[in-house]
Amino acid sequence: MNGLDSLDFKMNPSYNMGVLLKYLTPSGIVPRANKYYTFIYKAKTRGIQYDQHPLVICGNVYQWGFNAMNVHWNGIRQYSWNEVISNVYELSDEEFEFLQNVPLAKFKNT
Repeated sequence: MNGLDSLDFKMNPSYNMGVLLKYLTPSGIVPRANKYYTFIYKAKTRGIQYDQHPLVICGNVYQWGFNAMNVHWNGIRQYSWNEVISNVYELSDEEFEFLQNVPLAKFKNT
């Protein structure tokens, strides 16, 4: 048991992210490589599709932002600091595994 399984998740990604962020504690501003995270993101690059609720494994951290493996995309994405619009929440191994089965992905177009 990781505590998340007691939360009331539904088939609504926005609702689920709201429930999740009330449960989690912010981990700080800068993620660390090879750690698990979630946050709310709003891309500004025109004409792209993005995931507003990424569930990621952090890769490299740069002055402009960071890259990470987003499990909803099954690929590497880049996240700039200015477009991360919530706190960054570090997840334990158990939380990350559990959340892969919760409807969190919210794909949007810019």
